[in-house]
Amino acid sequence: MLKFAKKLLLVLGVLIVLAAMFLLLWQYTMSSFSLRNIVAAATSGNSSAALRASYFGTVNRVWLSAAAGVVGGLILGIGIGMPSATFHQRFEQRQAEAAQKAAEKETPK
Repeated sequence: MLKFAKKLLLVLGVLIVLAAMFLLLWQYTMSSFSLRNIVAAATSGNSSAALRASYFGTVNRVWLSAAAGVVGGLILGIGIGMPSATFHQRFEQRQAEAAQKAAEKETPK
């Protein structure tokens, strides 16, 4: 069960990080604002409301994709750091290996 959870977190984290990167790239290519238009929209009180709304919508989408990247990175980090077996399982496996080595030493050749 722990191996499944580890793989699930790894895959989910990678997918979220890739989706955030895709959203940032898409936002970068789809935004066609010049600096002059952005400054004009921010400073003039009677500028086009559509330009201001689309610019601030763009900023919000960039924040959203950056937050998604951070969350995906955290999930990916948890998945990488998660052990594939519990301590009890590893302890039993080591005891079995030690018993097997002791049995091999005792048998005469």
